[in-house]
Amino acid sequence: MCKKAGKILPHPDSRTRPQAGRQTQTLLPANHVTRPHSQRVGALRRQPPLPLPFPSLPPPSRARNNFFTNTIPSHPPDRANQPQSNPSPDWPDQIAADPPLPRRRRSEAVEEGGRDEVVVASSRSAPSAEANMAALPLATAEVCDANSHLIMNGELRALQPVFQIYGRRQVFAGPIVTLKVYEDNVLVREFLEEKGHGRVLVVDGGGSLRCAILGGNPVQQAQNNGWAGIVVNGCIRDVDEINGCDIGVRALNSHPMKANKKGIGEKHVPVTIAGTRICDGEWLYADTDGILVSRTELAV
Repeated sequence: MCKKAGKILPHPDSRTRPQAGRQTQTLLPANHVTRPHSQRVGALRRQPPLPLPFPSLPPPSRARNNFFTNTIPSHPPDRANQPQSNPSPDWPDQIAADPPLPRRRRSEAVEEGGRDEVVVASSRSAPSAEANMAALPLATAEVCDANSHLIMNGELRALQPVFQIYGRRQVFAGPIVTLKVYEDNVLVREFLEEKGHGRVLVVDGGGSLRCAILGGNPVQQAQNNGWAGIVVNGCIRDVDEINGCDIGVRALNSHPMKANKKGIGEKHVPVTIAGTRICDGEWLYADTDGILVSRTELAV
C-alpha cells in the first residue's frame, strides 16, 4: 500500500494477485463507462458469428421428392418421337398450334347412324317418308302459327281434344293409313305386321267404349316394323306394356276386355274421327298439344 495525496492506493502487484485475508479488487481504466446489462447483451448479439468448421450446405430445394418434380415438365416434350395415335396435347403451345376439328353437318350424322338432339337415326335403309319424319318432328302450335292460310281454306285441320296419350314417343308424324272397324282387331293386327316406313295408322273404331281393339303385342310389332304412331277412335289395353314401347299411341281410353276376331272392316277409306274427316295418304302431326291433319306434308 502506498499513500498519495491523502489517498490509499493498492499495491501494483495486487491488481492481479489476491492478497490473503482481503477481497479481490479489479481496477478499471479511467475512460471506462459502465453500461446497463441489456445494452451489454445486445452488443454481444450483434457480434458476427464464428466461422463454422465445415463448408455451408446449399439451400434446400423446393421439390422434396420425385413426385413433385415429375408432374410439371420443365421444357416442352419432343412430340416428334411420340406416337401419333395420341391426339391429346400435353403442352400449352401445342394446343394453340393444333387446328380445330371439323364439325359434322346434320345430314352426315344421320347418314352415319349418329344420334341427333331429337331422335335417333335408324341404321337400316328406309323410304324417304320415314327419313323425313325422323328428321323433321314439328310442334303443332308452330305449325298452326306458320300456316294460318291453310287453316282458313280447310287444308289443315285439328282434331277435337278427346284422346289420351300413350307410348314413349309423345311427338310423331307421318303419312296416314286409314282403317275402319268396329269392335274387331283382326285387320289392325294385319296392318301392324307389315312394314310401317314411318307411317301413322288411323283406326276408326266407331268410338266404342265396350272393348279394346288394340293391345300390347300389336303395338310391340308396330314398333319393330317402323310405324311412327297409331291413332285409335276406341279403347286399348295393356297400357303398361304400351307405355314401354318407343311409338306414339292415341286412344279414347283403356278397357280390359278384348275385341272380336271376325276380320270385318274396311281399308284405305275416308273416316271421320273427333269431328274431322281424314283420308288415306294425308299427313298427321301429333304432340302433347293435340293432333293436326294436313293434305300435304308441312314444313316450318
